[in-house]
Amino acid sequence: MSASERLSQKMCASCGKTELFGVKLKFCTACHSVKYCGVECQRKHRKEHKKACRERAAELARCNDTTADVVGVVGGSAVGIPPGGTSSDNSNVVDMDALARMLESGDIDTDRIMFASSHTVDFSPGDGVDLQSAMNEAKLIADRRMVLQQAHLQFRCRARMSYNSGLDFERDYRNLYEDILKYHDVWFDKLFHVDTLDTTPAEFTTGILGTLCTILRQRGDLEECSEVMKTYMAVLKRYQQMTEGCGIQAQVDCCEGLTFKANLIRLNLGPQIGDKAMTITAFHDVVRYEKKEKALGRYDVENSPDMDGMLECFFGHSDYDSIDDDDIYRVLSFMSNDVSKDGPQLKPRECGYWNCKNKEQMSGDFNLCSKCHKQPYCGKDCQVKDWKIHKLLCCGKNKTNVEDETLLMIIELVVQNHADTVNLRSERKVSTRQKDAATAALLKKFMKILTGEFSHFNSQTKIGDAGTDPALSQALADFFAQQPGFDKVWGELRVGYRESLELEREEASRSNKLTVSESVIRDVCQRMARHCTAGIGNIMCDGDSMKSLSKHETLLDELVAQTIEFMKEHKEFDSYAGLQRLGRDPDYMKKVAVIICEVYQCGIEEVGDLHESQDT
Repeated sequence: MSASERLSQKMCASCGKTELFGVKLKFCTACHSVKYCGVECQRKHRKEHKKACRERAAELARCNDTTADVVGVVGGSAVGIPPGGTSSDNSNVVDMDALARMLESGDIDTDRIMFASSHTVDFSPGDGVDLQSAMNEAKLIADRRMVLQQAHLQFRCRARMSYNSGLDFERDYRNLYEDILKYHDVWFDKLFHVDTLDTTPAEFTTGILGTLCTILRQRGDLEECSEVMKTYMAVLKRYQQMTEGCGIQAQVDCCEGLTFKANLIRLNLGPQIGDKAMTITAFHDVVRYEKKEKALGRYDVENSPDMDGMLECFFGHSDYDSIDDDDIYRVLSFMSNDVSKDGPQLKPRECGYWNCKNKEQMSGDFNLCSKCHKQPYCGKDCQVKDWKIHKLLCCGKNKTNVEDETLLMIIELVVQNHADTVNLRSERKVSTRQKDAATAALLKKFMKILTGEFSHFNSQTKIGDAGTDPALSQALADFFAQQPGFDKVWGELRVGYRESLELEREEASRSNKLTVSESVIRDVCQRMARHCTAGIGNIMCDGDSMKSLSKHETLLDELVAQTIEFMKEHKEFDSYAGLQRLGRDPDYMKKVAVIICEVYQCGIEEVGDLHESQDT
């Protein structure tokens, strides 16, 4: 279309008024080739325009109305693609000459052509242009970009505003991963093509799949994490190829950073799935990147992983090429066991209403309370039922020194235990509504007594011992004697309840059994033994990591035996909260120091000096 023709469509064909002055022009409804500012101008220009209008209208009349949706809407009227063939199956065959003239004149909305796909249009043999394939391909690519855009919106924007970082959007990340599997060729041949100049799809996809792998690994879904890892590494490899030799330093740095992140994930996943080759390869890549960034002064050791520094403490040097791969893998396996495989922030959450057992299928499926953004609910009904309880804790109303989750867990456990007692002793069961009312009332009472009469239990570490206090147990019995549904049974049990508990406690103190299981004690000692092995033990073994690790099991067994013996002698530590306080008892720590000296064959003064240097 010439410049004069384009200008003619921006001015009235009769009077010459243009749209530049705010005049609204309308196309001739017959030919769509000229515009008028009103009906009067159109009537005046009719004689001059009549012949050209009929020729143009006849050309448009050949268009098939059934293909109107494909080419779009022009000037308020549907414009079709003219049929021009004799297809035996009655398919639409496009007259390419007419289509070319319509494209030239601007009567076809090319944007709509690219995104339309609901109709099938065939072309005459020999035309050499397959418009329908181009349309389908364009729509397919556009749909893939929409999936990526949705995941990236959550990953970059909403994740920053989320109260659980980017972990609440697992479903969007998984949708992207599944879409890549389904349309693998489209993603890798079009969006991730090596020769394309647009690297952002590969860059964004790499970051999102890495986050999905982290979620799955920390939750413990190792098999699924391994499957996602295959696609993750394929996209990363393509991104590396796209940025190779691009000459843009920022793009190269971004690619190296994402590669480092991928290697960290592989380094953590390797020992968990027993893949030695992946672990060793990832370790060397991670250390190589860390050393390079440290040399450039760009690596933040305080806020970033420092595998180079940690392994140097084990081996006494950082020349890892001279160390046997088996030794490196053994140390990395030892270190990986100290990392939780089931990060609490990544567990699919349970509904916040105590009587609902629904769980998320994926992290972030449940909505949070709109006020405190902490309590999750599977739906509105559960939130309404729980509001009588949750409103007492919502938005920092808990004035005790016990965390909301811990306090509510204890309250619900106490209510359930007292309800079980009623259910065993009475034919009439405690209803859910009665439990809800008792939970809300007991929560109020606990927040009051923890800041008053029983303030010595008002801490996160001491609240666990509250159940062993006969006075508090008597107060709870008196409380439930006044609660509907509990009153009949506990009205009888409350009499002499404290005295009977004191007798039971005296008998337990005279016995030689512990209430805390040995497995729990071993877990606590395991953390202590790891600290010693990674720090004190490694130094005392002159950097011989294999020797230090061999003494680890011996140290652990000795610590468990000593802890059990000490707790039997000091019954005040025979509880889960007491076990946590054990590490602050000077008499116990002296015994621990003696065990360390015996295992590592050193003096008590050396252990004290080493502890001080480790703290420093």
